[in-house]
Amino acid sequence: MNAVLFHGGRIHVGNGASAEALLARDGRVVAVGRAADLARDAGAAERIDLRGGLMTPGWGDSHVHLLWWAQQMRRIDVSATRSVDEALAQIDAHARSLAEGRWILGGRFDWDRWGRWPNALELDRVSHGHPAALRSRDGHSRWLNSRALGEAGIGRETQSPAGGFIERDARGDLTGILKENAMAVVDRLIPQPDADERHELALAGQTAAWKAGITAMLDLDNFAGTIPLEAFERMRGHGELGLRVHVGLPYARVDEAIALGLRTGFGDAWLRIGQLKIFSDGALGSQTAALEAPYAGTDDRGVLTIEPDHLNEVVARAARAGIAVAIHAIGDRAVRVALDAIAPTRVSAPHLRQRVEHIQLVREGDLARFGKLGVIASMQPIHATSDRDLADRYWGPERTPRAYPWRTLRNGRSRGCAPPTRRPGIPSRASLSTRPSPATRAASPSACRARATSGRSSPGSAATRRCSRRTSPRCHRASGRA
Repeated sequence: MNAVLFHGGRIHVGNGASAEALLARDGRVVAVGRAADLARDAGAAERIDLRGGLMTPGWGDSHVHLLWWAQQMRRIDVSATRSVDEALAQIDAHARSLAEGRWILGGRFDWDRWGRWPNALELDRVSHGHPAALRSRDGHSRWLNSRALGEAGIGRETQSPAGGFIERDARGDLTGILKENAMAVVDRLIPQPDADERHELALAGQTAAWKAGITAMLDLDNFAGTIPLEAFERMRGHGELGLRVHVGLPYARVDEAIALGLRTGFGDAWLRIGQLKIFSDGALGSQTAALEAPYAGTDDRGVLTIEPDHLNEVVARAARAGIAVAIHAIGDRAVRVALDAIAPTRVSAPHLRQRVEHIQLVREGDLARFGKLGVIASMQPIHATSDRDLADRYWGPERTPRAYPWRTLRNGRSRGCAPPTRRPGIPSRASLSTRPSPATRAASPSACRARATSGRSSPGSAATRRCSRRTSPRCHRASGRA
């Protein structure tokens, strides 16, 4: 029997309490308490001195695209550029380094920061003959050059698909910007990683997760309608899997999943089937989040990327098959539509852990529905920090009091779910470095409590560990300096 005694620091145990030491045997926590007491029980256990640091349970991240994140880190990133011209210079240098015929991929461009949308002609000038498809920072728009538009078969007369937009200028010419469901036309052409590449990406993502203290996650990767389940299975078969992973199912594969008899929760302690991921709208940054009232100063209400009747049918079918859902919904209209689709399943399949993802803007009448229906509010704190200026600009003062309502949802007994704090290398959408804002109504102690409960362990649970000499002062206050 392998035993380890951690001592010489603080052990976070939750509820405002901490302990001096932790004893683990064969990878499981068996006791926490006073160092002197556990030392007597530890026998010949290995001793690890925390040297005054803090030991916490490993964080469980509730919304991750692990392989996609690892892939993006290997592609061009223009997110730090302050203008279109600065981005074009970086793309120019990158394009010159590529072999003939290779796609220019990556991007993470922020048109709000630039003050305008870029266009295909600008991208043509620096592409050097390569097809280019660069994603926006929020992932809900693509910036294509003329070659990529041609290869995708998109011309002046091509109509926008349902739930998507092919943008045009005042003359009706293509701008090279695709939004939401229109992106699928070009995404299908982009070379996807093969099995060996997905395995390599999963290993790289796992290493980055460990460095951030993440030991469990719901992975919602989607590579052109496929999922990286085989990558995690391969890691487990090789003894490489050191994360507890719930793997989400893409909406495009729902029929296949049902036919195969897959169920949410199938698997073991390390690898399980998670929820069915469905997009109901877009994002605030691309102004495609579906709203009840138009964006400030416009007649645009965003877009529903799936018709409500069809969403209702898919959620009901999945529930009958034992598959829970995780519905992406950012705008208040999308949140309402998502709750409407889930509501009947709380009667027909009350055991399923149904989720709504992001929830950046909520109607007053829907705030209490999360608690009443027992729906998990899966919210990412980084959206309150990264999008706060956009919320003020595009939603206005009448609506921002309904944005990011963590405390209201918590008090309404929603089954909250928030990922941990972003740190260097973390493949997560989380950040708790919020500045006080009446628009967010998200008290940092509430956010930290959500964080602390996401990965809590107890005696007898699997031992996952994270030691740190530094923690956020806000989280000290939230957890009673545990």
